[in-house]
Amino acid sequence: MLHGVSEDIWKSIRDMGPGAEPAINKASKAMFAPLLESSDGVKDTLDQHYGEHERQTLDIYRKPDAVNAPVVLYVPGGGFTGGDKRQDDKFFGNVGRFFAKRGIVGVTMNYRLAPEFTWPAAAQDIKSAVQWIKSHIAAFGGNPDLLVLFGHSAGAAHAATYLFDPDIKGADDVRAAALASGLYVLRASEMRPNVAQYFGSNEETFQRRSALSHVSHTTVPVFLSVAEYDPVPLATPTFELAAALTRRDGRPPPVMRVDDHNHFSYISSIGSPDGRNADRLLAFVQAHSA
Repeated sequence: MLHGVSEDIWKSIRDMGPGAEPAINKASKAMFAPLLESSDGVKDTLDQHYGEHERQTLDIYRKPDAVNAPVVLYVPGGGFTGGDKRQDDKFFGNVGRFFAKRGIVGVTMNYRLAPEFTWPAAAQDIKSAVQWIKSHIAAFGGNPDLLVLFGHSAGAAHAATYLFDPDIKGADDVRAAALASGLYVLRASEMRPNVAQYFGSNEETFQRRSALSHVSHTTVPVFLSVAEYDPVPLATPTFELAAALTRRDGRPPPVMRVDDHNHFSYISSIGSPDGRNADRLLAFVQAHSA
């Protein structure tokens, strides 16, 4: 056992190597699904609408006796054209349940997808979800003033747009944000088809649509993370964002490389015996929602 998990799992992750292909996603989830903590003691309220579109829904996880608790809003990935807050009975309820079991109201959300909906639709959806939380979360035991945002992959890219874009100004609405393996800067040389479906392919728009371009206008605390086996295009933007935040704050932001994990496994492991990623996230949330 290594970090509370069979060494066979770590070998499988190493053998898969860096990548973000659907097969790696499926295999990673299959390995961690049996290891996740139960839902005992957690009450869920599913598919609450924060907007009129069928994708504009969120799930809420909490202890039944929660009162005035901090809130975490999780924005899942999906390559800009897919993904879901509740792919099955395990993911990504594992994220909401993890926080709920520790006295925090966990909220997971869906958002509109490309190619039908393009930049900045998903970030605008985060803003709508946050507004819903501000108005309604007290009824579920949450404190609307103690909200931390958490996004992974495409969800982290959308969260960064929400936070930093000068028109959306989401940084004013949350206490802090955790961004995991997201795309924060657009370049023609790195533009993949699925990314272009959301952000467009006109190079003249790339600087304006890059969240990295607007960091200096904010003060929101940010925690950054990558996985050891993240593919290069999904790892390097984190360090570019870290540099921009360092220039903004005069000191580096917290940055964590989650060893032994790939792009999918380090989110799928939240709520498993391997608490390296989850415990650091929890500490960040607690520090900024006191």
